[in-house]
Amino acid sequence: MTRDVCLTILLAAALCGCATGPIRARVLDAQTRQPIPGAVVLGVWTKVVSGLPYHHDFVGVRETDTDADGRFELERLPSSGLSGEGGGQSITVYKFGYIGWNNLEVFPTSKLREDQNIPSEILLERFPPAESHQQHMFFISNSMLGGMYGLDLIPRFEGAIEQERKLR
Repeated sequence: MTRDVCLTILLAAALCGCATGPIRARVLDAQTRQPIPGAVVLGVWTKVVSGLPYHHDFVGVRETDTDADGRFELERLPSSGLSGEGGGQSITVYKFGYIGWNNLEVFPTSKLREDQNIPSEILLERFPPAESHQQHMFFISNSMLGGMYGLDLIPRFEGAIEQERKLR
């Protein structure tokens, strides 16, 4: 391929939100900026299916844990989405004692994020004592779309949130 063809393909991929390669990031405590080991990272991918009405088809789900330095790598699956859907990928990071982070929405308001890309550093805020664990579980459960296709697909994530369920 010529250089111009390669550049055109890369530009088209960037404009349509078609990222390739694994997702790599580091999870840090927002106040101390120390790494958070053992956080569970959940990725759920869907594709928009045209037709009336349009709908999403499940592509797949992946999960992993952060290492001792708070780093993770997660396989990226092919996906597509409409504006405000993060290109068909929903990435959630959860560690008990912290507010769950999602690339699409912000807790507690569930307001859509303006930038739905995955940053190289994900900062987790400590869970405030006055905040509702029930509301937090609702927020987290929205990210568990993969659970609709069998919780056996997300054993790490399911196990990690068990502590918080007990607090409800």
